[in-house]
Amino acid sequence: MAEKIVVVGGGTMGAGIALVAAKAGFDVEIVEPDQGARDRAAAAYERDAQRSGDSSSSRRIVWKYALERSDAVLAIEAVPERFHLKREVFAQLDEALPAPALLATNTSSFSVAELADEVADPRRVVGMHFFNPPQRMQLVEVVATERTGDAELESALLFVERLGKRGIIAADTPGFIVNRVARPYYLQSLRALELGVASAPELDALARGVGFRMGPFELMDLIGLDVNLATSDSVFERTLAGRFEPVELQRRMVAQGRLGRKTGAGFYEYRDGNAERLELTVPPSAGIDEEEVVGLIGYGGRADELAEMLAQSYRVVARVETDDRLAELPADATILIDASDGAADRSEVLAQLDASYGAECVIIADAYASDLTACAARLRHSERLAGYGVLGLLSSQATIELVDLETASDDTLELAQDIFAGIGRASILVEDVPGLFLGRTVGSIVNEAMIAVAEDVASAEDVDEAMMLGANYPIGPVAWGREIGGARLRRILKRLADADGEGYAPHRSLWVLDMEEAAEAPSEEVTQ
Repeated sequence: MAEKIVVVGGGTMGAGIALVAAKAGFDVEIVEPDQGARDRAAAAYERDAQRSGDSSSSRRIVWKYALERSDAVLAIEAVPERFHLKREVFAQLDEALPAPALLATNTSSFSVAELADEVADPRRVVGMHFFNPPQRMQLVEVVATERTGDAELESALLFVERLGKRGIIAADTPGFIVNRVARPYYLQSLRALELGVASAPELDALARGVGFRMGPFELMDLIGLDVNLATSDSVFERTLAGRFEPVELQRRMVAQGRLGRKTGAGFYEYRDGNAERLELTVPPSAGIDEEEVVGLIGYGGRADELAEMLAQSYRVVARVETDDRLAELPADATILIDASDGAADRSEVLAQLDASYGAECVIIADAYASDLTACAARLRHSERLAGYGVLGLLSSQATIELVDLETASDDTLELAQDIFAGIGRASILVEDVPGLFLGRTVGSIVNEAMIAVAEDVASAEDVDEAMMLGANYPIGPVAWGREIGGARLRRILKRLADADGEGYAPHRSLWVLDMEEAAEAPSEEVTQ
């Protein structure tokens, strides 16, 4: 006879968990009093049966209108994310399922320990946070409280494994791993939109350009702005950390009923269930440029890639790795690109280049490292300065942030766009704010991941795996931080903190990200 589990809540998540368990060979009871939820689940099961050719799994599922005493080995609470409701369910589960049955909550943000207070033996309470839709998402965050028993935790992990999922242990902290580390993806994007860095479709395109499957605004529309806001509210209320404070723009949209796809309007307007998103194309290469003379300053992987790519578009590309060799750049250079490590302000170097070259020479500088608006105010020819944003390796970034400085001429901006198009990269004009968009957003994600590791929420390896499995990130945030560089991230986040407050400051552990990179620095002393 198959083992039995109970799922309380027959909505999208609960019904999905039940189907996954049934396919794994468990008999499942779903407790759901709402007939509408039952009907929607039945339709979803029928669609799944048509896709998979397996109609037997749903026959292992029995629907109940109320919780009854049960000999199930496990119960999973999957009711709506309201704490008082979950607490009532746990009190009922404690009566209905005698020990040693496990009691699990699918909460995404509430304290598992506080729910365990409703149970006579809290050793048998764990968190099992599935991701939507459970049929496709592989991650389950398994949350242990200080009172969860070792044997019970092992049983929970074994159950997840039997479902064919990857269980990752997370500490019982606000948001666990994924909802905590992912908060900056939404919050910093919303702040960038409020600051007028670019439009929502443009910011979404930039996010997709570094590998996110969906941009933050189209993703919030899919999740539901109200659901996304509720998670942010929960994490903020439990931490009172300013970096988690929800953004007023989102509150206004929720109050107006602009919740995304389900209401037909959010950050996008939906017609026939679809919205037009910004798809960027790069014009075909015009071949080798014989006239421009390019000078490149910088060392490391980003500069190496840029030098190699530029050599495919320009006949003359001269490179120096350190600032003490600027005099070796071609005297007739028409384009100068600063691709330093981004760990320090570059104002003095840019002023030196401005003093050394005529007005016809365009200077393109890293906008993450320096306040380019302030830099431009110091230059004789501010119209020839443009800023760009490349976070880590160019091979990982298809779309470049190009700063729309008020002082830059149209010819300068057009040339900058042509340079990046020539190496196969689209560009989007953004306003000059600290971190631009990708720097503040990805930098804050990496920072939050490092804080979570430092606070023993999970190991660095588990954080990376959780974010890739649970949020479809292109790379784990800790690994991403190593690619970008700890010193570069500290510079970006220090500028962000100076502008927006110490709550956004770089965590002290970011230096660890550079430990494996130290041997790659050039032998010459770098003067910055």
